[in-house]
Amino acid sequence: MFKNNKATFVGASIVWGLTASMSSLTPSAQAVTFTYTETTLGGPVFNRPVDNFSSPPTAISGGAGEAVPYNSFGFTVSAPDSYVFQSTANFDNFTVLYQNSFNPADSVFNAIIANDDIFGLPTGNSGFTVALNTGTNYFLVTTGFDNPDVGTFTNTIVGAGTVTPGTIAAVPEPATILGSLAAFGYGVYSRRKIKVERPTTKKTF
Repeated sequence: MFKNNKATFVGASIVWGLTASMSSLTPSAQAVTFTYTETTLGGPVFNRPVDNFSSPPTAISGGAGEAVPYNSFGFTVSAPDSYVFQSTANFDNFTVLYQNSFNPADSVFNAIIANDDIFGLPTGNSGFTVALNTGTNYFLVTTGFDNPDVGTFTNTIVGAGTVTPGTIAAVPEPATILGSLAAFGYGVYSRRKIKVERPTTKKTF
């Protein structure tokens, strides 16, 4: 449950201020800010990935962060854009963004980007700038650098589109669709057959 979340419109100068601390990005003329506050205290644990600068993580932690509590936030966006993510916390936080799905048992699978500390900012500030698309499920995972690093955090997402909490249903595989259609067709055929046979049964009495 989100303790606080809001969506507001902010000017380009504010968006640029957030972006400049993480990467060089030309800001949108108008952007939407989504903010929520949560905690990792008492949350499930996983072996977090190792940040790989602007590339997707490819390795899991071999030391610190092997069993660190995390919080996962699933969402979609209403417009394609480069979105700015910033997490502020009262502990050494670590953020990871996943697309399509998040599997804590395989923390590098579907990971797009990860970050420990934003360059130039004190410990307790984590984030990145990354391009997002509509029609895709994303999962922002907030955790700690080391196992004891837990606490309350506030995450902010800034971009051209509205951030909607929750995920969209996955599209069934073609084989599943064909199987469902076959089952549906058989069911319709059976019902039609029963409807045809019932008058015949009644006539025999």
